[in-house]
Amino acid sequence: MPVQFNIRITKDILEHCKNCGVENENQEVGRNCAVAFALHDIFPDVYVTNYYIFPLGIGAEKAEPIKIAMPLIAQQFIKLFDGFYMMPKLRVLLPEFEFTIDIPEEVIDEINIDELKVLTDRNNIAGSGKCRVVYC
Repeated sequence: MPVQFNIRITKDILEHCKNCGVENENQEVGRNCAVAFALHDIFPDVYVTNYYIFPLGIGAEKAEPIKIAMPLIAQQFIKLFDGFYMMPKLRVLLPEFEFTIDIPEEVIDEINIDELKVLTDRNNIAGSGKCRVVYC
């Protein structure tokens, strides 16, 4: 049974990722964009495209990488964020938002869910509002 996670793109994340793709890092954009950065705590090897999240990464050694469909709101954000690559200061002005993904069992089996629970609890201490990942 898939597990739902709520992912938040905060102003801190937008600030951190505003220069993604600006300096000819095309091969690394899928690892360094705002969505990938927000997911990095759960999936250290994450790779993001406009339409999919590859939670365990991609590469020659992976014959058929596992992918999670990107929710429509996140797809729209990526198009907007990518459209501002020549004006990184505008990226910071984008609104915060959140989206939910369903993580399949085969991915859950690859990550340490107990470690993830501790991470999400620690990130949401005292309602700081800076939690990037919420276990539902």
